[in-house]
This record gives sequence, C-alpha cells and structure tokens, in this order.
Amino acid sequence: MNVRKRIALASAALALGGGLVAAGPASGAFADAGPGAAVGATRDASAAAKANCQYPNVCFIKNGRTIASYKDRGYQKLGSKARSAREIYNSRKDDGAKVYFVHTSGKKATACFRPKARAGVGAGWTAYAIDIRNSPTCK
Repeated sequence: MNVRKRIALASAALALGGGLVAAGPASGAFADAGPGAAVGATRDASAAAKANCQYPNVCFIKNGRTIASYKDRGYQKLGSKARSAREIYNSRKDDGAKVYFVHTSGKKATACFRPKARAGVGAGWTAYAIDIRNSPTCK
C-alpha cells in the first residue's frame, strides 16, 4: 500500500474515532480491526525494543523497552505490564497475533498483528488479551 493511501485511510479512521495506528511491513494487518483501528504511518518500535524481542515472541513495549512478551498459542489474558504497553511487535515468522483492545469509553476492538508487524496503541486504548494463531492473518 502506498504512503498516500495509508495516510488517507488513517485520517479517515481517526476521524471516525480510531485508536490504533499500524506501522511497518504489514500495515494491512489492521484492515479487519474495525472502527478502533487505523491503517497509517507511525513511529517504528525502537531498534532496542525490536532487538530485545526475540523470535517467537509477541512483545509489548513501553518507553522503548520490552516490558512483557507472549509466545504460547491460544487465547491469554494479559498481565498488568502488558496492559500498560504503548507499542506491540510480533516477531513471529508465520503466526498472527490477534490482540483485543478496550477503550476508556467501553468500546472494544481487535487487531491482527501479522508476522513482523508492529503498531502503536492509541490514546485511551488498552490491550487486554492476545490470541496467537497458526495463521498469518489470524483466521
């Protein structure tokens, strides 16, 4: 997807109340995330955080540091450290990670983090669960 199209989609989604912003090679990973997600450009997960996020983990990042990571397949509720993350990075090569979010307004959304995808978590949104699936598209 080209940069102009990503920016246009992000702007439209944010105008509708979006909260998640995708970045990296798998930006299209958020196409099925619903009204709480936006496809667009954001800052990359820090190089140090990515370096500390070893395969096969899905890492939760805050202030450039990996504060929690998950690697087991299946649905799992997140611990308090992961819930405070402001970025998420999927270091897995073949598996998608479906992440469940709740907004302070009570609105819920999900996002599929395809392999090697990363994203920032928007203001007011909190991740509360993860489902690592044997499919890059979280199906």
